[in-house]
Amino acid sequence: MLFFERGFMNMNFTTFTTTSLGMSMHILNVPPDEFIRVSVDDLTMLTTTLFQRAGVPPDDADLITKLLIDTDLRGVLSHGTRTVSGYIRQFLQGNLNPKPQVRVLSDELTTAVVDGDGGLGHPATYRATELAIAKAKATGLGAATTRNHGHFGSSGKYARMALRQDCVGFCVSGNVVGSDPNRSVWGSMGNPPMCFAIPGGSGPPLILDMGTIFFDRAEHFPALFEAAPAAFFKSIGLAAVSNLLSGVLGGTMLEGYSAADRRYPSAVYGAFICAINIARFVPVDAFKAEVDRIIQGISQMQPFPGYDRTDLPGGLEWDREQLWSKEGIPLGKEHQRGLEDIAVQLAVPVPWAK
Repeated sequence: MLFFERGFMNMNFTTFTTTSLGMSMHILNVPPDEFIRVSVDDLTMLTTTLFQRAGVPPDDADLITKLLIDTDLRGVLSHGTRTVSGYIRQFLQGNLNPKPQVRVLSDELTTAVVDGDGGLGHPATYRATELAIAKAKATGLGAATTRNHGHFGSSGKYARMALRQDCVGFCVSGNVVGSDPNRSVWGSMGNPPMCFAIPGGSGPPLILDMGTIFFDRAEHFPALFEAAPAAFFKSIGLAAVSNLLSGVLGGTMLEGYSAADRRYPSAVYGAFICAINIARFVPVDAFKAEVDRIIQGISQMQPFPGYDRTDLPGGLEWDREQLWSKEGIPLGKEHQRGLEDIAVQLAVPVPWAK
């Protein structure tokens, strides 16, 4: 069923203005002003069909689509189905393997290493996360790394897998960092994704799902650095840790995986996933009740200037997920156009074009 709605979302935080600097900064992943709503079923069918037309096996197409829709439902629209056209072009151009054979290279008591065989990062990271969670349930802690795959989307969808097993989840992704002495250090680390996921009880979990770079545009770098240098130093530190845990610990620099050996040019990423079994430390019910108490207490406090609600990370996304699962996912014009263009190329009908 197609939900078709054109409208405007009145959300007060699409932009903010730093008056002392005389500039506006755009906040990512705010729902679009103008949009159509597309049901989960219709968007799932379209996305799965597109991947299969690009040569992705049905099981992988279903899994990747599920993870992308899951991301859209939480409002992380930059890393959901909006990425489909780019991913498919990577397949069609031979930069990624559409039919990877994901392999578990190492499977120890508390650790695992997974090879993505040059495919998108989603299948390999999903498998690695399953392994990390199973090890955490068995031993208290589980960790896994991945290597030899492409972009894996947002970290949140993997870290949140741990919640269903009463575990804390952590996930980062990155690659091997290059350096150019003629360039500024700003931007040298990319913007690796990072997520901590902590389960609650009856209320929303705490999900810190973010890029590690606070300001990912260099347009106003001098003024921003002068106003808030700590933000830049912390960004570089977070990004470096993410790249080292995922890219270096993931082994993306090893023989057979380095740039010189790489069969698929875009398979440059690795990931690090960790799961912590709460029950090995404190009773699960007591832990969740305290998380609920803290989150509920924070929600009663005064918000930041210009905002109309107070949430810890994950609260707003929790609300969106409940609402959008019923009403459909809002697709802005560029989001629609990206899917429409690749659908035309692959001769796949678009549900909202009926």
